[in-house]
Amino acid sequence: MREFASSSARAANLPRAAKLLYTAFCAFVGLGIASCAGLYDGIVVFAARATPAELYARLIEHYQTGMSARALLEVTHAHLFVVPMLLLVLGHLFLLTGLPAQTKLGWIGAAAGLSALHLLAPWAIRAWGGAIAWAYPITGAGMLVATAVLMGVPVYEMWAVPVPVPVPGRAGSAQQAGANRGSAPRL
Repeated sequence: MREFASSSARAANLPRAAKLLYTAFCAFVGLGIASCAGLYDGIVVFAARATPAELYARLIEHYQTGMSARALLEVTHAHLFVVPMLLLVLGHLFLLTGLPAQTKLGWIGAAAGLSALHLLAPWAIRAWGGAIAWAYPITGAGMLVATAVLMGVPVYEMWAVPVPVPVPGRAGSAQQAGANRGSAPRL
């Protein structure tokens, strides 16, 4: 747990194999998020001249009459398992960045809160219709931004932040060398 509480950029110090694994994970998550645009289009049917009112009307119709309660429950059920796993992995990866603890807390809290609200939004639309339909695109967009930050910052730090190399005889190199002792060899 010490690794996650540090303010240094631990993501940059990961072995190349771990960097590749985390980067591939983030790439697949990014593709999954991009595929949401196609799924959302299936709900609201984007059109070049569609007004926001028309998009909202389609959204409300989809969740109130176009989808059974059972189908919505099945979708929610699957998302209640997948979304927390994504948050767990991306959150831990984000904790390895060099950002201040408060910044980390803020972004992880935002991602978790917006995810919860986005999972509740279809049920709220089903119950209250247009009065709450605005929450679906707002929480979805917020979730997209928070997830992008949770993925983007660590990937940037893993590959773009230079890893300090200890120089024998220089002040601080003994501490750095001691910190690197016991770490896995770089592949």
